[in-house]
Amino acid sequence: MTTIIATGSAVGNVISQEELYLEGAPYIYFQDDRATPLNNPDAQGYYWGLSGTTQYPVYLLGCIQDVSLTEGITMNDVRCDTVGVKDTIMKRDYVEFQLTVLSQLPLAVLRHIMNWSPPSTGTGFETVGIPQINNSIHYKIYAPKIYDESAAGWLMFYLHRAKMVDAKTLNMVYGGSWTLTGIKLRAYAADSFPANQLFGTVKRFDLARLP
Repeated sequence: MTTIIATGSAVGNVISQEELYLEGAPYIYFQDDRATPLNNPDAQGYYWGLSGTTQYPVYLLGCIQDVSLTEGITMNDVRCDTVGVKDTIMKRDYVEFQLTVLSQLPLAVLRHIMNWSPPSTGTGFETVGIPQINNSIHYKIYAPKIYDESAAGWLMFYLHRAKMVDAKTLNMVYGGSWTLTGIKLRAYAADSFPANQLFGTVKRFDLARLP
């Protein structure tokens, strides 16, 4: 006879979440989409990571805050006249990082966020123009977060084919730091990658907690 647990807990093979809580934002790196991923693929068949070159350097966003990862989903209900909604068909349209940046310089990095022109540089200066937006430019996004330095535990998000979308606002606050808000790094399906990695990859490494 099966013994019913007084607490009503589930029985059998139960996988519970860890008592591990992450805090703070990840770093946000980006690189021209034409560059090859660092792991292309890795031993498990996953594509991820960035490796900067002279032609395609890797850029690091400075002093970021209010980072969130969201997505766009198209949903269509399956309706039956006799019982109503029986199911919902979902399709992922994009995956998107939203964030605020407190560091605006150099212009060589800021111009990618603002969709400005490539910089002209010389001794002691850099100059960019504000043109129409070039819609052919896409980026790879790499966002690692180290949550346990002593045990080298980390989590990362990698997106294949992203664009800096929407209007940004540069807030010039009296007595406070300038903030660049409205930043959205929207990643679209990249059909040159396997179907299970159409938008990107999430990876965790933790020898102390994972067998």
